[in-house]
Amino acid sequence: MNSFYLLACLLFVVISAAFYCTTHPHFKKAYGKKAWNTWTPRVFYWQGTLVVGSLGTFAVLYLLRTAAVVSF
Repeated sequence: MNSFYLLACLLFVVISAAFYCTTHPHFKKAYGKKAWNTWTPRVFYWQGTLVVGSLGTFAVLYLLRTAAVVSF
């Protein structure tokens, strides 16, 4: 079970970091410097990052389990 948690955490970090690296400059530019410095757009951005990371981790783990690559 420890390997499952390690794999899940690693996938979550990788997926969230990939999402952050690809979308952060776009949203920062779209909101503008003044609006981006307030907390509201940042909260919504990080909330979306957590959702994408969680759902991506779930999907990858489900596909790995379905393909019998990992068992837990």
